[in-house]
Amino acid sequence: MDVVDTGGVTPMAHPLDMPQRLRGDVVSEENRRERFQKIAPQVENGLYLVPQVIE
Repeated sequence: MDVVDTGGVTPMAHPLDMPQRLRGDVVSEENRRERFQKIAPQVENGLYLVPQVIE
């Protein structure tokens, strides 16, 4: 690639010049946070408490 002159080439994220199809930003699942926190071993102020693994 060092031999080829790429000075006039526009950088691209994809070789095909077409827009990305995006899906709608809609909620697809119900919020089950309370249910999961009830069965968690330790919870404090809405956060899961875990043992320290790095000193």
